[in-house]
Amino acid sequence: MTGSFLTDEHVPSVFITALSSAGYDVVTVRSVLEAGADDSDVLEYAAGNGLVLITNDRSDFAEAVSAERSHRGIIIYTDRNFLNDAPETAVQTIDRALSHYPPSELENEIIWLEQWRCDQ
Repeated sequence: MTGSFLTDEHVPSVFITALSSAGYDVVTVRSVLEAGADDSDVLEYAAGNGLVLITNDRSDFAEAVSAERSHRGIIIYTDRNFLNDAPETAVQTIDRALSHYPPSELENEIIWLEQWRCDQ
């Protein structure tokens, strides 16, 4: 499965490596925006470049979505240890969620990663 993601500043590098190794294209916020970039700039960059955003920052991005900002999709994780401690399982969880969302249906959707976990 292939796809393109923008990972927010707090996404663990071990997970980013696992995601890349699984065949996904991954762009990090740190590589394209200045440190501490405003969330609206992050969302705008992701949307403008056709990237699904992966973040732990649920409140700010949920607010942006409620303001009806268009985006390519947002994956939010709440368990900070999950991506760090089990990166391959986290990638499998993303695979599982995306298998139910064709790209056309992912647009403007929020996926709560923990709802798709099959290891619990």
